[in-house]
Amino acid sequence: MTARVDKIVKTYKSLAQIPALLGAQIQSPNIVNGVWSQRNLETGSIAKFSRTLFINNLQTVESTLPVDVSKEILSRLSESQKLRAVLRESDSKQFLEVWQSNKLVRVVDLAALDVHGNVYADVEFSSFEFSPDETKLLYVAEAKVPKSEPFYKRKKPEEPKDGGDAPKPPTRGEEHLFEQDWGEQLVGKKKSVLVQYDISNDSVEILKGVPDNVCVAQPKYSPDGSYIVGVAYSVEPRKLGLIYCTNRPSTIFQLDFNGAYVELPLPNKSAKSPRFTPDGQRIVWLERATDGPHMACMTLAKTNAPLSKDSEAQAVVGLVKSKVEIANKRTFYGIYNTGFPKRPWASNNQLLINTNQKYTINSYIINIDSGDITELEFADGSQIVLDVKDDLVLALRRNFLVPDSLVIGKLAQIVSGNGAQWTELTPKIEVPELAGSTFRYLDLVASEGEVGDFNAIYLGPSAGDDQKVPLIVWPHGGPHSAFANYFILEAALFLSLGYAIVLVNYRGSIGSGNDSVEFLLGKIGTTDVRDCIQSVEVALKEYPWLNENKLALCGGSHGGFLVAHLSGQYPDKFKSVVARNPVIDVASMSIISDIPDWCYAEAGSVYTQKGQIDNDTLMKMRTVSPIMHAHKVKAPTLLQIGSKDLRVPPHQALDYYHRLKANGIKVKMNLYDDNHPLGSVPNEMDNVINTALWIEEHFESQ
Repeated sequence: MTARVDKIVKTYKSLAQIPALLGAQIQSPNIVNGVWSQRNLETGSIAKFSRTLFINNLQTVESTLPVDVSKEILSRLSESQKLRAVLRESDSKQFLEVWQSNKLVRVVDLAALDVHGNVYADVEFSSFEFSPDETKLLYVAEAKVPKSEPFYKRKKPEEPKDGGDAPKPPTRGEEHLFEQDWGEQLVGKKKSVLVQYDISNDSVEILKGVPDNVCVAQPKYSPDGSYIVGVAYSVEPRKLGLIYCTNRPSTIFQLDFNGAYVELPLPNKSAKSPRFTPDGQRIVWLERATDGPHMACMTLAKTNAPLSKDSEAQAVVGLVKSKVEIANKRTFYGIYNTGFPKRPWASNNQLLINTNQKYTINSYIINIDSGDITELEFADGSQIVLDVKDDLVLALRRNFLVPDSLVIGKLAQIVSGNGAQWTELTPKIEVPELAGSTFRYLDLVASEGEVGDFNAIYLGPSAGDDQKVPLIVWPHGGPHSAFANYFILEAALFLSLGYAIVLVNYRGSIGSGNDSVEFLLGKIGTTDVRDCIQSVEVALKEYPWLNENKLALCGGSHGGFLVAHLSGQYPDKFKSVVARNPVIDVASMSIISDIPDWCYAEAGSVYTQKGQIDNDTLMKMRTVSPIMHAHKVKAPTLLQIGSKDLRVPPHQALDYYHRLKANGIKVKMNLYDDNHPLGSVPNEMDNVINTALWIEEHFESQ
């Protein structure tokens, strides 16, 4: 056993050394800079490093060694490339730096100024923008908390002051006043403010005019620098968890530097990622309805700039219910991304986007005048546009077996198909552990329901002796997300151990039309379970080397919900189960989760806290939950749980653990000091290796 553990650890360490591309930018036709991440097992952290590539005729001729940028929280190069701004953390304090040419020209200890709280660096709220004239820097931060003190506190005698403004006295008795934050992975983010740093004056200013009943996010300067646009989230009657959720009430706002504030009328809508067209005449953004599933198909919308009380939104690409035909007779299933590249524009008002499409992430050009859509085709996995400059396009490519590589191309050649379309700037990384593995897409049709199409992905050996290869069944979380074709360390580890995997994109997944997303509402625990079983049966029939007597279940969040359901509804089919932060009882989750509306929507109801409690809805939530089948479970079950999970709080797994024990089932629970994804490096390593060992132990015992 010790030798086997050592081998798995060694394989994990090897796979953990594979870097992932976080972003890249074209600095000139001859210079590209990329930022990569890599697990550092010694420090238990994610290392970030920068590499500069020197190119000639779109070929890399030289590159720098990696430079560690792990302590950089945010960074931005000005458009002229004369300035670089960096937000850095040291000893739990944030410092704003501005670099020029060959020297550091500004350093600001933001904590010492005591103007605002921490600067936001998350994708939901953050911005880090130079003004068009490059004299100012715009960012989002937590509002300064007003000082408070107890009702009684002995104080030293006040000394007389020589003029000037007296400091505002602390409020008494409000030290423990509750104020909501934005939930899972956004803990402590309660009230956002817009901040502008004046580089020439070395001064920080909170921009005035934003109403108290909104939280601002993703601000951008107008091309002439005279005003700002961004997203305004409504905070009434309450905040609901924001991460992984595109249905939070919000709109596009405009604020000038005299404090004039305007909102675009978008009733019952949620808005994301406003961008100006290069000429500054229009604003584009992504939007959807605020009801229903937490992720769904988006509309690409536009309006004229600047905003006014008479501004109206127009759809460029509307909601796609099933599928539509686009240029070159390609099929398009709608937009599911929540943002754009930092520089998304090509000539002639062409916007480049990336979005899930069935089992891949694809890139597209959208003409915002006509709405025409053209796919930037790539047949061997997922392709994601990172940057566009002077119609040069920088993208990353990846699949399950080949980690990230960076490619570049001229847009005209890419679209026309003439000449060399893309050139690799970084070589493909060979993964010896995956030699002999393959991936294959399975397009499936259910026998019931108004929506029948869904898909799965087979990973594993391309051939083998009959009934020799164990199979791991792995449904994704969400439920409104999807597996796309990209490198996953955990999947690579399973493949290296000789297992095959079927990844299930059941009905309800994104990337297959909005009707498929909404189909699952009110049907969780039934149709998604059936889709998993159908995927298994098709894989066993299609690939005879799979061993139907060695099936394991693995999944997290809603994927954990599904593996718990599968082990209860099909107790003799699966030999072991690993569930990470699984939803076990939707009814109890609705009381304590940061997204109670999820529980109502997935049970087929509408979330409200007004009026009398609806016991019928709570009973429906309980009925669709895996807890109803816990007494039938036979498979040994490993629970991987985050003690700080606000999305699926740990009491869900704790109750399940005790129920399985009471029913005499072998069960083990690891409790991590972590949140929903179990994403810290030490916890991920422990989680992944324990998962592999648990599955292997119970395959060998058969």
